[in-house]
Amino acid sequence: MPYQLNYLKTMPDIFADALLGGPTRKLYNYKVNGEWKSYTYQNVYDIIPLIGFGLHTLGLKKKDKVGILSENRPEWSMTDWACAHFGFVSVPIYQTSIPSQIKYIINHSECRVVIVSSKEQMLKLIPLKNKLKSLKYVVVLNDIKYDDNWIISFDELLAKGDTEREKSKVSMQDIVAKIKPDSLWSIIYTSGTSGVPKGVMISHFNIASNVQHTQTHVGIANNKRWLSFLPLSHSFERVSSLFGTWIGAKIYYAESIAKVSENMKEVKPHYMTTVPRLLDKIYAIILERVSGGSATKQKIFHWAQRIGHEVVQKNLVYNKQPTGILATKYSWAKSLVFNKIYAIFGGKFIACISGGAPLSEEVGEFFTAAGIRVIEGYGLTEMSPITHSNDNKRIKFGTVGKALPDVETKIMEDGEIFLRGPNRMEKYYKDPEGTAEAIDKDGWFHTGDIGYIDEDGYLRITDRKKNLIVTAGGKNIAPAMVERAITSSKYVEQAVVVGDRRKFLVVILVPLLETIVKWGKMQKPSLEFATYEDMVKSKDVEKLLKDELADNQQELARYEQIKYFFIAPQPFTIETGELTASMKVKRNEIIERYSVEIEELYKN
Repeated sequence: MPYQLNYLKTMPDIFADALLGGPTRKLYNYKVNGEWKSYTYQNVYDIIPLIGFGLHTLGLKKKDKVGILSENRPEWSMTDWACAHFGFVSVPIYQTSIPSQIKYIINHSECRVVIVSSKEQMLKLIPLKNKLKSLKYVVVLNDIKYDDNWIISFDELLAKGDTEREKSKVSMQDIVAKIKPDSLWSIIYTSGTSGVPKGVMISHFNIASNVQHTQTHVGIANNKRWLSFLPLSHSFERVSSLFGTWIGAKIYYAESIAKVSENMKEVKPHYMTTVPRLLDKIYAIILERVSGGSATKQKIFHWAQRIGHEVVQKNLVYNKQPTGILATKYSWAKSLVFNKIYAIFGGKFIACISGGAPLSEEVGEFFTAAGIRVIEGYGLTEMSPITHSNDNKRIKFGTVGKALPDVETKIMEDGEIFLRGPNRMEKYYKDPEGTAEAIDKDGWFHTGDIGYIDEDGYLRITDRKKNLIVTAGGKNIAPAMVERAITSSKYVEQAVVVGDRRKFLVVILVPLLETIVKWGKMQKPSLEFATYEDMVKSKDVEKLLKDELADNQQELARYEQIKYFFIAPQPFTIETGELTASMKVKRNEIIERYSVEIEELYKN
């Protein structure tokens, strides 16, 4: 079918095009012993064949699978590019994955080689060796020596590749020439909020088209600094890195999640991709500091918020600056409040691209008023992944924007969103039944998300289809909307609403220990919470959360409001099984785990 854009068709095409922008430009930046070091575009292009030919010496052939189990670092991306250039299929694995998840992905995808970053990741693999049927070699990025023949270092791999390249009768360009747009590029395993993860098969054209129509739609500035901290194993961060590479970005890998704030001050990034959870936490900390300040400081802050709201709605959402008296007031608001927020992000920020979960309008507006323009989008791994986004011309908070070029959207009678386009996956790996259920005969992918397109053509997501609650009184409720209202409290980190076929709603809460500890110290007499368990047992905390629920549900209909709650005895984590590797809540697992406590609430 004809497309609106004239696309480059494969990932080697994308990198070759990026290289034309200047081979000496810095591409990947990383920190070693307190100092930032870099690889240029040319450095990366020179290393790609060493990795590719090195993998050849380990017995890999076209279409063989290569797992990548590592935190974000240049070698992650360079291995990914090498696979793309040599016809291997990359299989990203979250660095937070537990051994059972790693075993499933390696066995199901039939990885022959896995690239791991560190001793920590290696210790997950060694006990699994006899259970990993296809695995032949592990390549360790960090300089750690192992006696086992099946474990080699990254430097050894490069050395093998250099030798093989010299004596090979085939060049990398010969190999690249045989890669077709429909060649398999990667198998990406979904997080699996229910059941085992599915292997999403993404072709070269799927991802190449998504890189290009995302950039065409959003309009990111070229040759700017990006801070990368979301896992590259997540399709959202991965495609952001790829289109960043295409437009000449200088990508800085954060040292860790804990050091994002420190790295922002050092790098002074212009862009980064993020999830609402990070922005929510920063916003909660800001509000906490304001509430602990003097009455005068609180008054100034809330005045600045009101000015910010007006400027955002009248000007900033259209990427324009205010004029006249409003401009003067906004200048004061920036001087007194917003410039301090802007400095937290390094002082050079242009925009955050937010996805993966709904962003509250209040948080989006606040950061945009502070100069950190928040552009929210939507997508799914099966769509490579981005399908919709707000853009530089206009932001509508509460929506995920308009469809990208060549992406078609259809809303069904029950509200489910169907999608198709050049970025739609081919199928699920080894799962014909799952594929048939997800993609119909007309090529539409059934997202499982519920939403609608507003009068301006912007898509609004209300919830997951399978999460919709129908009360005993026949009321349809989107729990995500209720949960957003609840977690708008600075004292609540997570909430899972329950109430299907029940007379009323209840909720499982995970309080935010950090803000509650600060709240406790301000009480008279002060309250001490050394651990999460201390907080769970506290009657004072229970009353605080009860009051917060009452305050934050006032705009909900009566049947949408929570009647009772209980505090989860431990935070939701990946290790304990309540969160997926991409930090999404496993709703059904949580409800089943706390079924006894839930039943007790309904006895009240």
